[in-house]
Amino acid sequence: MNVSFKANYICNSQVSKNNKPCSLSFVQIDTKNTSDIIALKELGYMYGKNTYFSDIFDNANLDYLYGFNSKYKQYYALTTQTKDFNKLDSEQILGLVQVEPDEHYNEIKYLQVLPTQNYSNPEREYKNIGSSIIDTVTKIYPNKKLMLYSTDAALNFYKKIGFVQDESEKRYNKMYLDKNM
Repeated sequence: MNVSFKANYICNSQVSKNNKPCSLSFVQIDTKNTSDIIALKELGYMYGKNTYFSDIFDNANLDYLYGFNSKYKQYYALTTQTKDFNKLDSEQILGLVQVEPDEHYNEIKYLQVLPTQNYSNPEREYKNIGSSIIDTVTKIYPNKKLMLYSTDAALNFYKKIGFVQDESEKRYNKMYLDKNM
């Protein structure tokens, strides 16, 4: 399925494909563009209502409908596509992330990797997708900590890549990552 995006190329991002280094494209989704919103909607439908793909679409769609300023919410995709980002292929997207910049930290609101390629699947073709997304986000926002609320299932993944759990909010799995520490 080809979906039309007007995504903006940000940079290359490194992962592993079949245990060999591989460079992928990290792109920013434009929430003012109708085709980007439609593409996010289709990703949400492809992978189900109970995924963060669907949650990311819901938030981006609200931003689109109400014209919210995109500086408060940013949406990014990691894709195997290397050119022609005006026609980004949804089948090449390996992960999405929603970042909400704040004056004190940048919150990772949602991060979703394709179920066939995520951390818990030992048979996956690509590895390090989630950590590559986090690494790229820290490069985009270098002067502030990242903060997120982890699901129980993802807690060990985030600890493995350097996030530290906030002891005062352990019940909610609040975690921080500061690459400058």
